[in-house]
Amino acid sequence: MKIYLNAGHDRLLDSGAVNEAMGLRECDLAYELAQNVKGYLERNGVAVLFGQQDNLYAVCGEANDAEADAFVSLHFNAFNKRAAGTETLISHTAESLLLGHAIQSNIKAVLNLPDRGLKERPGLFVLRNTVMPAVVVEVCFIDNDYDIRQYQSRADAVARAIATGIMQWPGMARKAA
Repeated sequence: MKIYLNAGHDRLLDSGAVNEAMGLRECDLAYELAQNVKGYLERNGVAVLFGQQDNLYAVCGEANDAEADAFVSLHFNAFNKRAAGTETLISHTAESLLLGHAIQSNIKAVLNLPDRGLKERPGLFVLRNTVMPAVVVEVCFIDNDYDIRQYQSRADAVARAIATGIMQWPGMARKAA
């Protein structure tokens, strides 16, 4: 089993969303979270490929060329400083739905934030340009101080929850067989 783990945005070229008051950038939080998820997966025998860069063609190409079994992109949402919760964006495939559900249910259990659910977004670049089941996880809203504090107080538990969700994905069992 091989997972391509993508930390959203680029620490040099594209910070993604920010919380200026708290000095937080999405790219940094996504990188740290991805590294922790990677550690949990590898300790459980899952091969992990990691990427974080501004060139999404390259990210998708790496995942496709490596013949990864699943693609998971980690992000932090932003809107109006009041929107709250966790959501997972999925493509239109059944495997993406199953992967997204496994991850989403584990995150919502540890963060106790509003469950914004699974949302079909097959037009998103990384979802339409990868050939394996793919999801984009929006952990919480970086611009909502309550959301991001909840995340920061449970960051390790969230990393474990995402890794657990990936390992619970029914596709894992089929690929291992």
